[in-house]
Amino acid sequence: MNASRRPILIAVAVVVADGRVLVGRRRGDVADAAGRAEFPGGKVEAGESPARAAARECLEESGVEVRIGALLDVITAPSTLGPVEIHFHAAAPIDPGSPIDPPFEWVPIGQLVASAFPAANAGVIARLMAGQSGS
Repeated sequence: MNASRRPILIAVAVVVADGRVLVGRRRGDVADAAGRAEFPGGKVEAGESPARAAARECLEESGVEVRIGALLDVITAPSTLGPVEIHFHAAAPIDPGSPIDPPFEWVPIGQLVASAFPAANAGVIARLMAGQSGS
């Protein structure tokens, strides 16, 4: 593997509403972080900004349409596909009462530390716990 390879861009929507965060669970058959908790997100497509990708991925994965806010964090992490550069964006649901597609659900911010998130999410979770959602 070439260590100088450009990282794969990943965009994540950290959706906060009424003291709760939209959280899902990764399938058990995925290569990275199987069964772990996750915020909605995925790969940034060619010609797409990370903010736009975060909104698109959130809608595709959870059925929730969001308004993207501040960039919360950018981290680089290893993955089975090579390095990934993860852009975490604050987001708010356009319609907080809209239905959510499984496996996503609303989790109270205070319960995030009890969820099994990958280590790459630690900074964002600490920021949420400190009341700094950025939306």
